[in-house]
Amino acid sequence: MKKNRASKVFIALIIISVIVSAFIYPKWYIKQYKKFWGYYYVYKGDKAYKASKYQKAVDYYIKGLEYYPEHSKARCNLGHLYVVYENYYAAAEAYDEALKYDPNYISCRMDYGIILSEQMSDYDRAIQEYGKIIDYRPSILNIPFINAKKNLKTNKGLAYYNTGVAYRGKSIFMGEHTNISSKYLQKAKEAYDGAEKLIPNDYDTHYNAALTNHLLGNIKDAGLEYCKAIELQPYNYEAHYNYALLLRSHNFNKEALIELEKAGMLADKASETSQQKYIFEVLEEVKKKLVNKGETDFLKSRTEETATDKSELAYRDGKVILKEDADEILTKKLMDCPNKKYFEEL
Repeated sequence: MKKNRASKVFIALIIISVIVSAFIYPKWYIKQYKKFWGYYYVYKGDKAYKASKYQKAVDYYIKGLEYYPEHSKARCNLGHLYVVYENYYAAAEAYDEALKYDPNYISCRMDYGIILSEQMSDYDRAIQEYGKIIDYRPSILNIPFINAKKNLKTNKGLAYYNTGVAYRGKSIFMGEHTNISSKYLQKAKEAYDGAEKLIPNDYDTHYNAALTNHLLGNIKDAGLEYCKAIELQPYNYEAHYNYALLLRSHNFNKEALIELEKAGMLADKASETSQQKYIFEVLEEVKKKLVNKGETDFLKSRTEETATDKSELAYRDGKVILKEDADEILTKKLMDCPNKKYFEEL
């Protein structure tokens, strides 16, 4: 009996303490009440988002944020949903608000920069956001685990890459072959150099670095970067095509023809009909140059070889791949970078 009475007294004291503290600290209790309902509606929004019920997710997130505005993840997810609806200004505002509550939300800041750069052409603000990712240093009390360090390194590499994309956008906006355009292209090159140190095996980084060096007239770097991109993803036609243009500009017409054939074959298998037209036009121009130089035997040999190459390729799930019965020969042919040694020795 005494134990039961003691338990009842203890419970009563707790209840009284809660009631008294509620009168003393009413704001804290109101905040917890709102936080509870905020998390509840955000949870409902997450479920709707995963089920691809986007409008329901938007409604739940907005309701949840009315109760608990500090929920940065909900704000960032709301930004993603606005992107789905192509409401980029609303998306940018949602990302910006999320970062006010959590400045170290790296993935959200990355998405914010991408929207600013690629959808709103606000390159300066995008570069500022990427710069914050690059400059981010975890505090000594928040030293990340090995996987977290790896993710942070990758994110910084991507921030450098996206900075290069933004500077390239600025250079286009300023017009080709102007001093200010060249200045921004140089900054893009420096950004890609930074990305390569952190994500050395990223195709997009090497390909865009090649394009930028090509435009700047850095022939050696352009050639080597195209070759690296080709080695990383030999089934992407873009690097082959642009490398062919570089070779053609230095009168390596045989080598340019080989790369154009690869680009045309890959574009054909990927159903890139609009690009095939440009590739074909340059290919015919190079062929005429070779005919004028009496290289008919070389052209005949190329016709026979490309017919075999095409038979070994298939197109599946949006990608050009080798047929199951094909060996590694074609891959090696595609990875081969004609005249790489020439650019290495420049």
